[in-house]
Amino acid sequence: MNTFMAIMSQLFWGVTVGALEAAFATVARGAFAVFGLGGAGWWMVKRRRERQERRSNARNED
Repeated sequence: MNTFMAIMSQLFWGVTVGALEAAFATVARGAFAVFGLGGAGWWMVKRRRERQERRSNARNED
């Protein structure tokens, strides 16, 4: 009986740790995707605004 309980304990911890690791990996991937896409979008908006600002300044100088 002790052997059975030891095996069950090992399985329980293996499944628990495996599930936690998978959950953390999924959350981390999601965070990287959100911050990566958000950062790229922010950078593009910033570039577009700077370009529009330069064009409007060039028109106002004429």
